[in-house]
Amino acid sequence: MKNLSKIVVAAVAAVSTIAVASAASAQTVSPTGPVTVSGQLTQGLNGISLFDTVCNTTFTGVADATGFTLNTITSTRVSGILSCDDGIVLPVRINAISSSQLSIEELVVDTRLGSCSGTDIAVPWDNVNSRVTVPTTAIGFCRLSGTLTVSPATTIN
Repeated sequence: MKNLSKIVVAAVAAVSTIAVASAASAQTVSPTGPVTVSGQLTQGLNGISLFDTVCNTTFTGVADATGFTLNTITSTRVSGILSCDDGIVLPVRINAISSSQLSIEELVVDTRLGSCSGTDIAVPWDNVNSRVTVPTTAIGFCRLSGTLTVSPATTIN
């Protein structure tokens, strides 16, 4: 029992150190407040391009000092056969890692075939154009890519 408590204390200390290091390296997002994030997303199934669907997508949410929380989504199909108006489970939390990178905390996409999910998904951020690019990212058996612009123009320092 004594060894177990030493292990627990060591684990708590390690987690605390990681949390302090993460907080110290956090970036500042400005301005804060309501945001609109819009652009095109392409969704599909891994390895099956037949189902690729392009959607004009708009998220609304809030920017805070450390990132974004997206609370609503509207999406219209441009091409393809998949639905654009559902699937992404909200809210989605996106953390500012650096002036050129964001991290999606957890992304869950519900489909007729089941749920796809991923955590800590790194995505490039363009400070000059207030734009995030989602490179072709596999999330379980799903695939997502696209470019979204944040309005009002947002800077991460």
